[in-house]
Amino acid sequence: MITVELYAELCALMTETGGDESKEFAIAAEKGVSADEWKASKAGFTAKMSDPADMGKTAMAFMPLYQAALDKKRGGGEPCTLEMYTKVHAEMAFRKDPADPSKQINYLIVLAENGFSHQSWLECENYWTPRVGAPDQAKWDPVLGQKFRELMQKESDRIFGIVR
Repeated sequence: MITVELYAELCALMTETGGDESKEFAIAAEKGVSADEWKASKAGFTAKMSDPADMGKTAMAFMPLYQAALDKKRGGGEPCTLEMYTKVHAEMAFRKDPADPSKQINYLIVLAENGFSHQSWLECENYWTPRVGAPDQAKWDPVLGQKFRELMQKESDRIFGIVR
């Protein structure tokens, strides 16, 4: 099995594969990992991260490495703008299902309407949430947090048709 560092790097490089094994194998091969080694490592890390006996240790080791690999892949830039993050976040929180207004809209519809795959949205969430979500986060930025709150108010007003 490959190292957790290499696994995180490969996972970041594979975010656009949509689970296509042939694409995953090609990316793994570029990093000197055989298809069999990739399959075994993917199964092994998935099992470890799902195992209650591991108590989240593997996932806690993986996530910062994965986030760093995603940042490197993006060249350090934002995966989406704060404005887009807020728009999608607000729509998932406040929009109702047109077929049944008593229910919240399916988030996959919101993602598709805004050009996101589930994976690309997770990348945006993982980038922005620590920066704007709460002051107890290590990456919290009070200026961005305030901007996010203002943008959320504008987006919720738009969704609910409120004119201020």
